[in-house]
Amino acid sequence: MRAEGDVVFEVLDHEGVPVILSRETWQAKAGDGEIGSHPEISGYLDDVKAAIGSPDLVFQSTRDERSRIFYRLRVEQGDFAGKHLVVVIKYLGRAESRRGYVSTIYLSRAVYSRGLLLWPRTEMARQ
Repeated sequence: MRAEGDVVFEVLDHEGVPVILSRETWQAKAGDGEIGSHPEISGYLDDVKAAIGSPDLVFQSTRDERSRIFYRLRVEQGDFAGKHLVVVIKYLGRAESRRGYVSTIYLSRAVYSRGLLLWPRTEMARQ
């Protein structure tokens, strides 16, 4: 069982499944005193939550049947304005015991996924 300090946040995805972002994953990706593999995402923590709970697009991964690719389109921050936030979530368990965890986070210029589109947001323009 994870200690409370090991989790940055837990949020329900768009289908009501609990998803966690571990401190280890956040530090490895965004960095925390050291440079992470994707340091450009360090200011996007609230957007990561939003991408999980209210995604613009969700695709089934073509590489891992347990994973889904969540997009938050056109996150508007400084040098990275207009890029898309991508959050890859791996799901474990079945039915009522199903849980997800964030496996990676990055920014992208385009929507690259070739997997099956599982969730299109009907209102693409956010006010």
